[in-house]
Amino acid sequence: MRDTSQWRPLALSLGTLLPALLFVSWLYPPTRALWDGLDQAAFWAMNRSLAEGRWWQGLWAIANNRGFDLAAAGGMFALFAHYVLIHDRRRLRYFIAVGLMMSLTIVIAMQIGKAIPIERPSATALYPEALRLSQLVPEIPTKDVSGDSFPGDHGLVLLLFAGFVLRYLPRGYGVLALALAVLFTTPRLMSGAHWLSDELVGALALGTLVLTWLFATPLHGWALKRIRGWIGDRGRA
Repeated sequence: MRDTSQWRPLALSLGTLLPALLFVSWLYPPTRALWDGLDQAAFWAMNRSLAEGRWWQGLWAIANNRGFDLAAAGGMFALFAHYVLIHDRRRLRYFIAVGLMMSLTIVIAMQIGKAIPIERPSATALYPEALRLSQLVPEIPTKDVSGDSFPGDHGLVLLLFAGFVLRYLPRGYGVLALALAVLFTTPRLMSGAHWLSDELVGALALGTLVLTWLFATPLHGWALKRIRGWIGDRGRA
């Protein structure tokens, strides 16, 4: 197991500076114009595609149904459980502690995201003329609008999950976790419930900061040790 008790100054510096610069680029008017242009282009390209056919509309309506969120959660859990149960069952209690740590990190990060004093309506809330999945496929309840879409909550959760998988599981699992993050973030972009920069700036910057301050400082080692004590895991890992 890698040492989780030491400070990592270089990783901490880069993992703090780069998200800060990304966020500043979104707030600074000259570069914000570039982000807005990218948001507009991405939104209208995806939104116009919803006129392509009933099967395409139905696909994205299903993907934006609340029930589909369970598929995302199931995919994340299955990926983690596959490695633990198939390849490393002897450290089951250790990975349960890691899972609890990941869940706690996600809850805290979500609260930080909600506390960011930026209220941004989604594209479908801003443009009445935009195609809405809830109107195109009314028989399937969908999430296609948001009064406050920044930062992207789905993208944030999936990025944090991928960060934990990259930290604890073999590289192949990490690559798959990143692929799942992209896959399960796409539906909210297609529906117009989130702008592209909600994910590329909001979720990415906040998620990277949280992961950096967790893994590049003694915080992670301290917290994981406490959780392992709570669940009675006294083994070494």
